[in-house]
Parts: sequence; C-alpha cells; structure tokens
Amino acid sequence: MLLMAYRLNQKKKSILVAIHVLSVASWIGGTLGMLLLGVYLQNAANGEQLYYTLASMDIIDENLLKYPALLTLFTGLMLSMWTQWGLVKHYWVLIKFVLTILTIMIGILFLNKWSVVLVNLVEENGFIALQNSQFQSTWLSIIITASFNLFCLAFMTVITYLKPFGKVKKNKRKQHA
Repeated sequence: MLLMAYRLNQKKKSILVAIHVLSVASWIGGTLGMLLLGVYLQNAANGEQLYYTLASMDIIDENLLKYPALLTLFTGLMLSMWTQWGLVKHYWVLIKFVLTILTIMIGILFLNKWSVVLVNLVEENGFIALQNSQFQSTWLSIIITASFNLFCLAFMTVITYLKPFGKVKKNKRKQHA
C-alpha cells in the first residue's frame, strides 16, 4: 500500500512522462519499421537481400521493440500508481494497460517465433524461400499482427490525450463496506 500512496512531484512526473513518451515513440517506430521491412521482404531481388532484410528486422525487434515495450509498461505502471489516474480508476488507463500487455505478449509468443521461422527458411532455401507456402503464410501472419500492434499503439496514443470512457464504476457492495 505504501507504494500506491506515493505521489510524484511535478518535476519527477515530467521526467517520467518524458521517458514514457520516448519509449512509446521508439516502440511505435520499431513496429512501423518492422512492418515496412516485412512488406519489403516480398520485393527482395536475391537471397542475400532477403536474408539481410530479415537480419534488420531482428535488430529492430531486439532494440526498438522489446526494450521500449517493457520500458513503456514499467513507466506506465509507475505513472498510473503514482499520479491521480490510478491503474483501475479510469477506463482509458485500464484499456492502455490491457493493450500494452496484449501487444507485448503477441510479440513474445508469436512475432519473435515467426521471424525465426522466416530466417530458418531463408538459411535453408535461400531466395527460393519466397516461393515456400510456409514462408508466405508466416510472412502474412507477421504483416497482419504487426499492423494490429501498430493500430493498438496508435489507439493508445489517441486515448491518452482524449481520456474517453469515463471512470470505472465501483461495485455498490464495496462502497457500502
């Protein structure tokens, strides 16, 4: 309870908001970069270009997706706990929390594994991997999922500024207790 009772002063809140915004911007940029490189994969002229495009996607995944996503989650939790917004007081904060967890889990459980599948197919088959049905279905899964994640990130950015949906209603029994 002591952790939740703590409130940030304005300077600390501003610093934490700046870190949060920079991490979100990195996460959005990384997601957009992954999506664009994913689309570009289909236009590779040779096996080497295909392989290096996938290697670039791996670098983006490691540096502009994983760490910024986790930093976004961490700073968002701190901001919700240490400011007036709370984690479960307002729907917009709760929605952002759920979507953040969802997009991180999609990255961990699916996108990362799918990228490894593509790299393995290119290492085994070279340029002809583009003709492989598993390559094409995995590639399409990455494009659709990255687009969904980008939509979620954009939606979270918009609701941060609009703060829609109002406050979470408390259970009447809890209010009487």
